[in-house]
Amino acid sequence: MAIWERFDFVRTATVNALANIDESKWDQQPEGFSNTIKWNAGHIYVSLETLLKAAAPDLQTDAEKYAPFFGMGTKPSDWPETVPSKEEVIELLTQQKARIQAHFEGRLSDQPAATIKIGPLALETIDDLLNFALFHEGLHLGIIQSQAKIV
Repeated sequence: MAIWERFDFVRTATVNALANIDESKWDQQPEGFSNTIKWNAGHIYVSLETLLKAAAPDLQTDAEKYAPFFGMGTKPSDWPETVPSKEEVIELLTQQKARIQAHFEGRLSDQPAATIKIGPLALETIDDLLNFALFHEGLHLGIIQSQAKIV
């Protein structure tokens, strides 16, 4: 199975799960969790954009617009009054899939422009980055599903 089929499978699962969670739950932060459903959903988007932009500086991205909300170290309690809506976050995730595939089709074996290490893991190709991103997305999808049951 090619990375694009795995990406489609994971992203479809994420978007479907998010679409089925009532928006009233998106901004509730259950006890024991450091963020909300909305933060986790936006973080999936921003993390992939940031990772791929570091690997391929020619990638056009709007991650800087969303990083103050969803980047590493951010939290909903620091957000201004106006934040992206459920619909906006789902649309970002939906559009990201096709845009990333179009940009990186035929470039999966390319090496990143910069060395990318996550702990002891060296991500040496675009394919490596995408596989790591799917693992990362799965972790956050699990958190989202757990939060949806609790709130």
